Amino acid sequence: MKKFLILFFAIMLCDSAVTYAQNIRSAFVQMPDTLLLLLTQNDRRDCIDFVDAGMRAVVTNRLGGKSELTHLSPDYLCLKTSPTSTMQMRMLPHAAGDSVLCVVNSVHAEACNSDIRFYNSKWEELSLFPKPRIKDFFLPSDSLQRYIDMADIYLVKLELSSVSDSLRADYTMPSYMTSDDSTKIAPMLRTLWYNWDGHGYHINK
Repeated sequence: MKKFLILFFAIMLCDSAVTYAQNIRSAFVQMPDTLLLLLTQNDRRDCIDFVDAGMRAVVTNRLGGKSELTHLSPDYLCLKTSPTSTMQMRMLPHAAGDSVLCVVNSVHAEACNSDIRFYNSKWEELSLFPKPRIKDFFLPSDSLQRYIDMADIYLVKLELSSVSDSLRADYTMPSYMTSDDSTKIAPMLRTLWYNWDGHGYHINK
């Protein structure tokens, strides 16, 4: 009987841990330090507490600067890690039954550039996003290749929606170009929208 009770409570604890890890708040607090070097676990916990208290969620990060949790909902959050960088997180439902965590880190220099990663509840990385090609951002044109050659450095801004599971992608390389070249290319660019289908993000055509 004693062995049975020990096994029962062990299973309950494991189940609780999995459920807890699928909550955006706990995922933010418990995420490995290697994924967010600027903030300690206590910093991340303080951010949540400040939001719950109706206060600005601003903490001093490891570099002595300020980081602020600017948006928090049951399945989405946005953290301004520094004056020139942000991190977005969204909990996504997965067809297999386990939630997937999507993390987008962006650097906002003259042209924004983003990195997107996906993790399961054990913080194992998953591949769930087909990286768009440069030409995908351009409208069909007889001069398509010439435009691509003009803006051939891969810089893409990715933005998770705060209210849905959609993902927006914009090509930002023209921000580094001369005003004349940027003006020529701008009308040829388009925003890419991606929908989540429970297995991954797929472009909305």
